[in-house]
Amino acid sequence: MNKKSEEIDGFNFLNAIEAHVSWKIRLGDYINGTSEEVLDADIVCRDDQCPLGKWIYGQGGELFGDHPKFPTVRDTHMEFHRCAGDVIRLVDSGKIDAARDMLNKGDYAKYSHRIKSELARLSLELDLSKT
Repeated sequence: MNKKSEEIDGFNFLNAIEAHVSWKIRLGDYINGTSEEVLDADIVCRDDQCPLGKWIYGQGGELFGDHPKFPTVRDTHMEFHRCAGDVIRLVDSGKIDAARDMLNKGDYAKYSHRIKSELARLSLELDLSKT
């Protein structure tokens, strides 16, 4: 992603992708018991709490809600956060192996990859539509 396509109408797509990449590290630390964060599944599972979610339900939705890729990004982002919350719930209930499986090869892994790809696609399409 080039500098031009990183930020569109005040929203930095590269930062959003990087933030969602960092969740795997944060959740891995939580699974391993090395996290210094207190992660609350009921908050993490909400897709409207992070900067991307606030953008989706705010300015992004207002500006780009009618773009054909926007609903896919919104829905994929919602599933990503649902799965992140599920990983935390598994850890909290002592199901460490199940949490690790979900993180590395289960639904979390699937939606983590998908949200990064969908964000990159949307960013490119929005950037191209501005030229």
